[in-house]
Amino acid sequence: MRLLVTGIGDAFSAVHFGSSALVEGPKGLIAIDCPGPILAMYRSASEISGVSVDIERIDDILLTHLHGDHSNGLEAFGFFRRHICDNPRRPRLHALPEVLERVWEKLAPAMDGATKGGDGINTLEDYFEPCPMTPGRSFDVAGLTVSCRRVRHSVPTAGFLLRGVDGCLAWSGDTEFEQAHVAWLSVADCIVHECGHHFKHTQWAELDTLPDDLKAKIRLIHLPDGTEVPNGPMQPLKQGEVISI
Repeated sequence: MRLLVTGIGDAFSAVHFGSSALVEGPKGLIAIDCPGPILAMYRSASEISGVSVDIERIDDILLTHLHGDHSNGLEAFGFFRRHICDNPRRPRLHALPEVLERVWEKLAPAMDGATKGGDGINTLEDYFEPCPMTPGRSFDVAGLTVSCRRVRHSVPTAGFLLRGVDGCLAWSGDTEFEQAHVAWLSVADCIVHECGHHFKHTQWAELDTLPDDLKAKIRLIHLPDGTEVPNGPMQPLKQGEVISI
């Protein structure tokens, strides 16, 4: 399993793409979150990393929540896969049921109009295959075993565990600091944890209270522009960085 970091910024970043990544599983690429502009983001990550990124190979999206810096790219993703790809097919959209219930409210004003000569009204299912994720259950996503957990944020949000044959990746999602969530994430070999400075986000000082062996597994994401992190094991990810899990 490989992780390609495609964005590390928070909602107010003027420098970085929104916090997101691609995970290479046995059966294809998985996008974790979908900020915009999605195509420029993938091109940039590909140029920095040297890893070829083809949106036609991304058949699965893990969506943490509906804030724009995590979901605004869904419109372009859906349009591209349906109308631009040589072999159009619907990507699978994996999220909490309450997130899937409202995602079309966000997309419908731009995507529900008739296209390609049709006269009907489009729905979410015309662009994506909705795949509800229930906490406490595991799901096969591109050959990886994926589970989710609800977290404390201002809107319904999930964190993820992605397990492969050789390792496990944890993705915190946007969340307040919560010991129970950290404990759930701690089984992973690599923990990608958000570290914001705003309401309903985890603070660096809170993560610094964790045991050293756990901090050694944590990489930081979603930091505001210009944040300087003290020396130590918990360091920010970089756009275009590739991590083998």
